Amino acid sequence: MKYSLSAKNLVCRNLENRAGYNADLLNPKQSKEITGLLRTDSGLLSARFNQVVSNAVAQPRILQRFVVDYFAERHSPFSLWHCASRPLDDDALAELGVISKDPMIAMAAEVKQLVADNKPLEGLEIRAVANAEDLQAYGELIAKMQEDARESGQIKKYYQQLSQLPEHKHSRHKFYLGLFQGKPAATGSLFSSADALGFYDLGTLPEYRGRGIGTAMLQHLLGEVLHSHHKHAVALVGEEQQDLWLNAGFYAVGEVGCYDFKPERSGVLKRQQRDDEAPEDPAGKGLDDDRKSA
Repeated sequence: MKYSLSAKNLVCRNLENRAGYNADLLNPKQSKEITGLLRTDSGLLSARFNQVVSNAVAQPRILQRFVVDYFAERHSPFSLWHCASRPLDDDALAELGVISKDPMIAMAAEVKQLVADNKPLEGLEIRAVANAEDLQAYGELIAKMQEDARESGQIKKYYQQLSQLPEHKHSRHKFYLGLFQGKPAATGSLFSSADALGFYDLGTLPEYRGRGIGTAMLQHLLGEVLHSHHKHAVALVGEEQQDLWLNAGFYAVGEVGCYDFKPERSGVLKRQQRDDEAPEDPAGKGLDDDRKSA
């Protein structure tokens, strides 16, 4: 399939804007950028909120110095989203403890071409998060959907802290709760960047799946987007979910590589310790050009 580069850029810019925005809400001015790489740091030990977005193929040594060593020193996980068309060197990244996962499909659409079916689902109420209690409930749901217990705890902490901020501080992000028979069951959110609305956090608790709740949440968000001022909408979805989005009026515009890093993986901290114990090079002759630029 031939992808539209400009449309994929819409997806990646929204992802990049959201990553920096989410991290800066709790840990202001800690996001850093070099050519083709954005590193965000939420101050938490969370791969969900410590995100790295790459728009170019960085050399492994650059990634090690600017990203891996930074988070390893903080004993913190992170996630890496690779938006460039050329792939990264998965083997070289694996040696750094950065492990490849299944890629996501970038989806984009003109809002005027979207179709929403707002047929109500019996027993389901979808409402916008409007207060601190709802925001904490939203975070609890996201946390319950995680397989990693530490990540789950950090997600709860993020939303607890976010709920203490004035609402206007996170106004670019709209959160939605799905309650099935009065109990929180599903989540979804919209993030507004300058040129698109992005769909995120679409998920349903395992015990409520298979009832059409996730589809109903998507349809509700589509309705919200249709009543917005935005001209474009974007999303990142699993390959098996494409049909649902295609039927709504989206089209596939490329792939985004996904990676994660956990500092306790074998070799990462040991290598760092070896580097710390290595004799100093007073003249700086041991530094190569990549290390200097990072």
